[in-house]
Amino acid sequence: MAKAQPVKDLDPCAPATRNARLIALQRLEELYHWSQAATDPQDTASQHHLRIAVKRLRYTLELFQAVLPEACQAVLAELEQLQEELGRLHDHDVLVTLIEAALTEHDTPSEAAEALLPRSLLEAFQSPPSPLQAGLRQLLRRLRRERDAHFQAFRQHWQTLEARSLRQELQALLRD
Repeated sequence: MAKAQPVKDLDPCAPATRNARLIALQRLEELYHWSQAATDPQDTASQHHLRIAVKRLRYTLELFQAVLPEACQAVLAELEQLQEELGRLHDHDVLVTLIEAALTEHDTPSEAAEALLPRSLLEAFQSPPSPLQAGLRQLLRRLRRERDAHFQAFRQHWQTLEARSLRQELQALLRD
């Protein structure tokens, strides 16, 4: 997981407003570092990092709402929606990976499965009985279709925010 970057130029003697703006600007840049996740439905790792970055920015704006411009609060609803959309994608990614691991005949799980799921969970789902495999395959197809639909909704929302120039809007609010 991408760690939050240290915020440069924080000054414990400066007004809280100044430091809050610096922190929020840093979190905004971290969010846009992962923006390529909105273009590639297969880039699940970047989508997960983007979700975490959205969450960090959202919580930063909430934490400092008393000292940031009131107009920043309008962005919170958008960030919350993005976080929910990306959370749905991640939930589907976890389920798809788990079911794929269960249906795979290999003794060792894939790297993707090991990166996403605890080994104990993977071991519990190895080699399900034959009657369950057909149901798992059907569920897997449904989850993939749902994930595709969720990604399209997320991408549409992201494109709307890009057309609105949300990044520049928030930068301007935080730099004033």
